[in-house]
Amino acid sequence: MFLLKVLGNVLLCGLAIFIGTSFWVYSGVLAATGAGHTLTYSSVDNGEIRYGGSTKYSTNRTHANSQWNSLSSVDILPDSATAIQDLTYSDVYSTETFSGTWSYNAIGADSIKFNDRVMQDRKSTWNNKTATHELGHALGLDDHDSSSYSGIIMYGSSSEVQNIQAHDKEDYNDRW
Repeated sequence: MFLLKVLGNVLLCGLAIFIGTSFWVYSGVLAATGAGHTLTYSSVDNGEIRYGGSTKYSTNRTHANSQWNSLSSVDILPDSATAIQDLTYSDVYSTETFSGTWSYNAIGADSIKFNDRVMQDRKSTWNNKTATHELGHALGLDDHDSSSYSGIIMYGSSSEVQNIQAHDKEDYNDRW
């Protein structure tokens, strides 16, 4: 009986390790697909993103919308009474160093938050880059961390590129 109990515990531990490892590997797959430039999730719902919320960076949001809407596969539109909001904009004041952040929410609207502490003193070109970059995430595009991509919107570090570039378009077209 003791041996069966020990064997049972060993099997349970092995199963737990397998499931834990499998989840970890699966979670990594959720982060990116292909060449690491697109995400497997996005804010897009039925070919569009309906956005709402409030931000003092609405001019920068409008710039971002026009950049991505020019590619025409996904419509980025304000929320309406007959549509479900997919994305909520807001401003936060954080001591962290981020300019903006996009967050995926599997059961509600995703969010883009602009860090007012960082953005309030930056040039409009920087804030256009932030808004366009974060909306790129909402469209399912991932960061590019290699400095060889420093001239594109989806470059994951600081830059003042404010318009989508050829490689951003390629990634977008691969995704949509």
